[in-house]
Amino acid sequence: MSETAQTPTRSSFPMVVAILGAFLIFYFLVNWTFVNSDPAPEAPAIERPSLAEHEAAGAAKLSEFAVVDAASGKVRLPISEAKELVVSENAK
Repeated sequence: MSETAQTPTRSSFPMVVAILGAFLIFYFLVNWTFVNSDPAPEAPAIERPSLAEHEAAGAAKLSEFAVVDAASGKVRLPISEAKELVVSENAK
């Protein structure tokens, strides 16, 4: 008559509580880190012209005379004048 020795079974409840506790500690640490951190400073707002303003500025540069650099004698010509000058110089 052989008797088998029975080992006492341990409850898995403490292990489950320990694992859940570790997850809760991790959750609270991560939550505390991100909630208490300062938000990133916002970039300053850049004022950009509207499309109509941008196109008007471009059209003005193409259609008006302007002095770009007076010391070196650079000027901006209207595009129509510049085309006529190029054609007349190449026609010679």
